[in-house]
Amino acid sequence: MTRRLRRLLIAFPSAGLGGAELQTAMLAEDLAEAGMELALAIDPALLPRFARMVGPRLAPLLHPAEIAWRGERGAGENIARQAREAALLRDLLRPDAVLLPLPWPSHGLGLLHGFAGLPLLAVAHLAPEALPHEEEAAARAAPPAQFVAVAAPTAARLARAFGLPVAAVTVIPNGVPVPPDSPAARRAARAAKRAMLELPDTAKLLLFAGRLDPAKGADLLPGIAQALRGRASLAVAGQGGLRPALQGQGLWLLGQVPDVPDWLLAADALLLPSRHEGCPLVFLEAAARHCPVIATEAALEAFPEPATLAALSRGPGIARLAALAVEALDRPDPARIAAAHRLACRQDRAAMLGQYRARLRALIA
Repeated sequence: MTRRLRRLLIAFPSAGLGGAELQTAMLAEDLAEAGMELALAIDPALLPRFARMVGPRLAPLLHPAEIAWRGERGAGENIARQAREAALLRDLLRPDAVLLPLPWPSHGLGLLHGFAGLPLLAVAHLAPEALPHEEEAAARAAPPAQFVAVAAPTAARLARAFGLPVAAVTVIPNGVPVPPDSPAARRAARAAKRAMLELPDTAKLLLFAGRLDPAKGADLLPGIAQALRGRASLAVAGQGGLRPALQGQGLWLLGQVPDVPDWLLAADALLLPSRHEGCPLVFLEAAARHCPVIATEAALEAFPEPATLAALSRGPGIARLAALAVEALDRPDPARIAAAHRLACRQDRAAMLGQYRARLRALIA
């Protein structure tokens, strides 16, 4: 008899909120609308902010659980604690299956143990070239699971970490809704955001949106802002450990904003100076709104022919990124903007969600 997936537990081993959590919230919203019974488990410290991120429909489904991977603690402690918490969630919620978003390949290792025996789909959003030895050994000894990655390079690195053939990892690219182009909405957003920052209507505005940590290149922002002084302002949307170091560095620190799409309409370009990325939602959001992008090659490695989509820097060099920003602000490339928009339309939110629904049906069957 074919089993049917009725009750899904989504367990977040996250220690912060970013693209992995936002993409999973999109999927959860879609599954809830389809009538699936959901439970979402996340660290108590993140629960209030995550409740605001997911909105009133999903917020009542959140369960606090001490399952965040704590980077300051050893792998053994993290794995043991996560496994204990997973066993408690399993007994309390009795899910038919588990979805495990992985912001880093090793960060759900204890959950793989605690949910062993249940159908489990782990989704990798980022993966490094190599894990620390203790974490790689634990990954290769983990109970079996089904794996998805958001990009082919991420899939290859994830497979290597877990000692799997690359073919064992399914690639489902991220996608975002693509709104109809509205010149009136663009004009309104540009005026509103510049007024908020007390900038003239004609001021050039560059946007960074992401976690404030070195993986996202946030440490480069003061240098880039200094190089652009007098030519453009740099607005920074996001939270993270580098925020104190960025204070007083010539940046507009916005914190976590609920309206990144409006900021992308307002901005003259998006800056994506990442050292590590999977399939960045913020790039797709920018592409969907015809916003030019300046990025490192690492930031856009998920996409074929990234040089046709954005102004690319081979590495996270401040001088090169600033020079590309000046060029993009002064002379936006219509061909790149159009190519990026076509990509966003091809792999939009509906395409992504359809692939996940099919993958979850296969998981339980």
